Amino acid sequence: MKAATSEGRRESAKRIRLGIVGCGAFVALYHLPVLREDPRVRLSVICDPSPAEATRRAAAEEGIPLVDSPEAVWEACEAVLISSPHGLHAQHARAALAARRHVLVDKPFVLRSKDAHDLAAQALLRGLVNAVAFNRRFDPGSLRARAILGSGGLGPLRHIETVQLGYPRSGWVMDPALGGGGPFVGRGAHMADLVPWLTGQRPRRVKGRVVPGEPGRVDAGGFIECEFDGFACAMTILAHGLDTWDEIRVFGEEGLIELRRPVGWPLGWEMAWYGARGQRVETVAADPALGQATRNFLDALEGGATPACPFADAWLSVRVIEAAYQSAGESGGWIGI
Repeated sequence: MKAATSEGRRESAKRIRLGIVGCGAFVALYHLPVLREDPRVRLSVICDPSPAEATRRAAAEEGIPLVDSPEAVWEACEAVLISSPHGLHAQHARAALAARRHVLVDKPFVLRSKDAHDLAAQALLRGLVNAVAFNRRFDPGSLRARAILGSGGLGPLRHIETVQLGYPRSGWVMDPALGGGGPFVGRGAHMADLVPWLTGQRPRRVKGRVVPGEPGRVDAGGFIECEFDGFACAMTILAHGLDTWDEIRVFGEEGLIELRRPVGWPLGWEMAWYGARGQRVETVAADPALGQATRNFLDALEGGATPACPFADAWLSVRVIEAAYQSAGESGGWIGI
């Protein structure tokens, strides 16, 4: 879409018509506050076959249809936010692109790397704006850590550890067909994206070990090892433990960076940079700001920004998780990326 003038942004007839497919708790927390207040966008329709009362209320307050068919969304909008269950992301994104709609997908992008590749190619062919809402790419602490690493502030990297604890124990995420897997998918996808993005390096190979879940339900997470050039990354992703705990520790020969979400915070990570002798060099406070990925998508629709994580970039996060599951199913051997 062409960049809008300041006068055009104020004209409701020229506002971006955006629909939502899947309107759960994260949409209500993160996306809706921006979509309801940004003058560039007009919510046109919400699709949710099992809407919560909050979703019904949001549709009523906006005066827009609440439907149970995604096809009704394609007909009513120019752009779409897909936040349906993980196992449905690929088919919903494919249908939206076929209808020539710009697409923002919540993480995890999709479950199969082939789908990720095909969707990126379709979006490019049709000239459509496409993005995955990896919101942690927008945290001030994450951005500062990336800048430090990019400038060689830690010297040669030697090891990275990540820990994620806690996962929902009810709802559609526990259904393998809808959730697509357990914490590896729902939470590990963040680290599979964030570690390569922070370091500017792509892992060469991956291996994984899965902790079984209850019969008929998703797994309970497990452990992923990623081998990079010169360093390794060990990821712990478990359904139990200190709920919603997230942390990354990046060790170099000349220092350490810690990124951590404060306990009880739904969003925002704090950063601490330590020198070679353990002295604290710099800190960045956690910022619980909402909707940065949403705004970035709207900026891209106007032509004033590049999506922070287009489909083509999100392919790697899908491949890492896919390879971890493949490794776990093959006695824990290494799988090339």
